[in-house]
Amino acid sequence: MKIKLHNLFLPALALTLLLLPGCNMSQTTLAEEFQPIENKTWKWSDSKSFTFTVDDTTHYYNFSIGLRIQGTYAYSNIWMISQIQGNNTNIKEQVQVEIADQTGRWLGKGMSNLITYLKPIYVQKKLAAGTYTWSLSQNMRDELLNGIVDVGIKVEKGQPIL
Repeated sequence: MKIKLHNLFLPALALTLLLLPGCNMSQTTLAEEFQPIENKTWKWSDSKSFTFTVDDTTHYYNFSIGLRIQGTYAYSNIWMISQIQGNNTNIKEQVQVEIADQTGRWLGKGMSNLITYLKPIYVQKKLAAGTYTWSLSQNMRDELLNGIVDVGIKVEKGQPIL
């Protein structure tokens, strides 16, 4: 029995269209980076800066703060100053990341010696094309904040702007 190629085209096309939504055809993560905290003690004066570039203005962007802490971290939260600057944009505000629940159970992923958090901070932000710098600094009462291993960011492409 001979099978003609044009008879296979429609089933192959249907299978491709069925599987296509599961594929990530475009890169959705614009930036993802962690920077270490010297001696696992984050000082007020030690601001961490991250740079990323926006080329696609047809989508919103989602921003998350990442933290890696030791189980010896003394608080259930951390307050930070977050500032995103670039291309006539200056978003600066104090943000809070909850580290533990009311019972003291860590909310992140990992073991007691290293717990990782990824907290969405800005959702569906519209940005113009250009290069941006996102700076984070700790804003707790203690000038020296012990138990912070790494601070990071994640910037992802969100929904299309309609």
